[in-house]
Amino acid sequence: MIVKYLQPLTVKFSSQTTSPTWIHHNQLFQRHPRLQLLQQQCTKTFHIFKQLLSYVFVSGLHRNSFVMSRLLYTALMELGVETEFGVKIFCQITKPNIFSWNTMIRYFGAFGDSQSSGIALRYYMEMLSHEMGPDTYTFPFLLQACGASSELQLVEEVHCHVLKLGFHSDLFAQNCLLNAYLVTGSTVEAWILFDEMADKDIISWTSLISGLVSLSEDREALLVFKRLMVDDCVPSPNLATMVSTMSACGNLGSVIHTKCMHALLEKAGWVQSDTSVVNSLIDAYAKCGNLRCAKEVFDDVEDMKRDSYSWTAIISGFAIHGQGLDCLNLFSRMEQAGGFTPDAVTFLVILSACAHSGLVEEGLCIFESMTTRYRIEPNLRHYGCIVDLLGRAGMLEQAHNIVENMPVEPNLAILGSLLSGCRLQNNLKLGEAVLRKIDSLKERGGSSVLLSNMYANENEWNKVIVLRKEMRWKMKEKPPGRSLIVVKDVMHEFVAGNKISPQDMELQISLEALEKLAKSQ
Repeated sequence: MIVKYLQPLTVKFSSQTTSPTWIHHNQLFQRHPRLQLLQQQCTKTFHIFKQLLSYVFVSGLHRNSFVMSRLLYTALMELGVETEFGVKIFCQITKPNIFSWNTMIRYFGAFGDSQSSGIALRYYMEMLSHEMGPDTYTFPFLLQACGASSELQLVEEVHCHVLKLGFHSDLFAQNCLLNAYLVTGSTVEAWILFDEMADKDIISWTSLISGLVSLSEDREALLVFKRLMVDDCVPSPNLATMVSTMSACGNLGSVIHTKCMHALLEKAGWVQSDTSVVNSLIDAYAKCGNLRCAKEVFDDVEDMKRDSYSWTAIISGFAIHGQGLDCLNLFSRMEQAGGFTPDAVTFLVILSACAHSGLVEEGLCIFESMTTRYRIEPNLRHYGCIVDLLGRAGMLEQAHNIVENMPVEPNLAILGSLLSGCRLQNNLKLGEAVLRKIDSLKERGGSSVLLSNMYANENEWNKVIVLRKEMRWKMKEKPPGRSLIVVKDVMHEFVAGNKISPQDMELQISLEALEKLAKSQ
């Protein structure tokens, strides 16, 4: 299972930290004053670290696994040296202790790709082969690697090791297992593990709520929050719990649930004390289509408590409803307020609003100001907005020039925006050229439909038939459409093709519980 991952890897991992205070009280460092001095300074430059490394080998301290484990941690986790250099340090340790093994597992598990995750798993297997048992930190680092690989089988294998090695009651390991299952999209296994946990802390509850939200299972996330609150709030929800729950309300588009959560947050004092909660409220109201409440929440926040995310949230709210001029006015207010620097996300929502509102000149000026005034390099999504802006305005030649002269290769979204512009302007020649470029990406999405409609407009039905047949052969089954409706304070979901009547559907969410909780707080 691990062999396919065993390939060389050379990347950098950077971090910043300060020298630990325990060094001054360690007997080994007290016996070697020079070692203490070098250890305090080695994280500043690689040159000083090499001096410390040389002193360790010359003095014979390299035989001490404690000293070498500290050097390994400093090299990989604090100094950010080349991976190969850190591996060489590890290979020089005669008998690596558990701290050294955990450092290697943690280092490779933090990269977030399958290849590095496999290397982390290899070190774990080597550790077991050396008859070195894991400790309470090993499995969290290992599960981070499994989550990055997104392979359910690996998570299940680690779960078996957790049980067999006696860590089934370790809450830290259980929470990491729960998160790993959710990262891999395995909600069934996550629910089973959560229900079997004898002890749950707020991290357990929040991990389940946020994991379900990330998988678009927002109704289930609200049910979990209801269970938490009904259980006399033991443990008490924290900031992450509230923000994740607000995201679920916004994703569902339920104004009633958002208002109930707003009342609960107001009475619990979260709105007055934390800006992140305010930002999540603004975002939720905007997604529910209630811009008035979103604006009221934003205006109620004092200027000193607003941050850049507050401005981005309210601008994004007006942007998703196509109110481009209001977005520009808010952006102008943000610039005049001072102390707030727009980031890449802020520019993304502004450019999107300009594209949907037909504000060509304003959008181009803002796009130019990204690099000239704010020193922010546009990414693919920013270029996609500009191409969409020009395509909607009929400026296909300018849009095509931007695509051709981009510093990075265009993706399907950008080419799709250009093709959509060709569809609006019925430019079949350019549309065919764009589709050929899309074919080189080996993914089409809905681009074939656009070109098929263009052929239909030109009465070229033979090409329409060929393209439609090719689409049926290549494209995977389309996910069914879903609709949500609230009837008598109960939310129902309708799925395309589902023959079950609404009366037979299970009542998923009750508002009464949230309303009672809001009144009781």
